[in-house]
Amino acid sequence: MNKLDFAGKALAWALPMVLLSSCGCRQDALLEARFSGLDSATVYIKAVPVSMPDSVAMDTLRMTGGVFSWNQDLTTPTEVIIEMDKDRRMQRGREVTPMVYKVAFLAVPGEKVRLDAKYEEGFLSYTLDGSTSLQMQSRLRNSLKETYMRSQQLSDQIAEALAEGVENANEQYVDSLSAMYSEAAQGIRDASLDYIRENPSALLSAFFLLQNTNPDTFLTYYAQLDNSVRDGILKERLEKARAAAEHRLLIRENDAKLVPGSLVPVFTLSSIDGSLVELSYYADKYVVLDFWGTWCPWCIKGLPEMKAYQAKYKDKVVFISIACRDKVEKVRAMVKAENMNWINVMNGTGDKDVALAYGVSGFPTKVLLAPGLRFQAKYLGEVPEFYEALDNLK
Repeated sequence: MNKLDFAGKALAWALPMVLLSSCGCRQDALLEARFSGLDSATVYIKAVPVSMPDSVAMDTLRMTGGVFSWNQDLTTPTEVIIEMDKDRRMQRGREVTPMVYKVAFLAVPGEKVRLDAKYEEGFLSYTLDGSTSLQMQSRLRNSLKETYMRSQQLSDQIAEALAEGVENANEQYVDSLSAMYSEAAQGIRDASLDYIRENPSALLSAFFLLQNTNPDTFLTYYAQLDNSVRDGILKERLEKARAAAEHRLLIRENDAKLVPGSLVPVFTLSSIDGSLVELSYYADKYVVLDFWGTWCPWCIKGLPEMKAYQAKYKDKVVFISIACRDKVEKVRAMVKAENMNWINVMNGTGDKDVALAYGVSGFPTKVLLAPGLRFQAKYLGEVPEFYEALDNLK
């Protein structure tokens, strides 16, 4: 696929939000919509103010004769997402609308928007009349029909693979599908970086940059943005993203310090019962540091094997599970429910962020320490190599 193929997926969401320079006066935003080939439907509208993304408003309308209009008293640019009841489906216990059937745009106070949509086989094409940016969005989206449909096919395959729960899924198959998404995401990023290079003073460049999760790339292109963009309406979001990029770089740097035989960072953390746990106390034994969370499905999937190996090697190996991004109440409940009969502590923050000190970039991550608190190996995900390493300990 070419860069334009991948760029469309990002542009369909980024471009609706580029009209942020509008006035803040109270005026009605009017949408007039026509759907060819669809006479009646229940219309679901979600309105998300750009400046207050947590203040989501929901509206429900009835379309008759293939048309509907929507009046909303706006004081700020608002992202609008439109879905039809006929397009909703159940996926992993909740109702969702495939992206191939969603309409998304930015409603600006005082601007009238005209939407003309048409159902095609497996795709909703539409045109938006209003601002130049809205017109560009719909043109690009329609030109990328095959890319959208391919993306939806992958989404359906992942949903089907996970239909009976993560614990019953073929992890290798799901990972292969995820890799395809990663490839598409990289294509989007490449296309967006081309745009940033050519348009450093465009607000759209900031949106593209915010979608880029590679810390080196983000910081490089952040420096290339024009001051008017860095200090503009997205200043706060850009600065948060810059801090996150710097954090990811620090994770990578700390990971590079862990080489076989090197001394590892020592720590003292609070256990789930409130007592303190010092790593140095276990310097004479093998130690497993298990970075996990109750929110992590792959962590939970691996618990049965973890329990079996902890019981098998508890006289030789100390298991310490470090709950990250979690609440102690949830961890206590999970530990009790799953009979996790080993040391369970809560990760710290700031200079007590052990996950950061050990360069943890994903979950679960297991770190094997040799006696003397020396690094032996790190394992990302639930992988057989970790358990094979325990079986081979002398």
